[in-house]
Amino acid sequence: MQDIINVLEPIFQKHSCLIKPASELSLRAFRVIAYRHGLPEHVIEQLISFYSQVGDVPCLDSLDIHSCDDESLFEWWRDGELWLGTRDCYILRWSSKKGLFCIGDASNISFSKKEEFGNLADSIIYLVNIYS
Repeated sequence: MQDIINVLEPIFQKHSCLIKPASELSLRAFRVIAYRHGLPEHVIEQLISFYSQVGDVPCLDSLDIHSCDDESLFEWWRDGELWLGTRDCYILRWSSKKGLFCIGDASNISFSKKEEFGNLADSIIYLVNIYS
């Protein structure tokens, strides 16, 4: 998780923002909703770990990662996708079809195998570094 903090911290500092964790109440509510939707335990745990340190990324440098209590997260669940955030036209999601965290767009779950990740940290780091 420290790797994610290391790549996000400069973005937050550039915008004079602080990285704040999600509240315990929000984390508990997210866990209940995630279980209800049938997210795998390992996905829930990765997301809880992230949100317990970074509540959200509020559209800094066009990077927007939804908070754990944002209704948008489950907006695409009927398609088996958890919508985690965006960076411009890039969409970060967890795909139940692929069983992976993916970066794609509205028409593509992922652009290629290199945009598919087994863990949340690698997918966020990739998304942050798209323009680097």
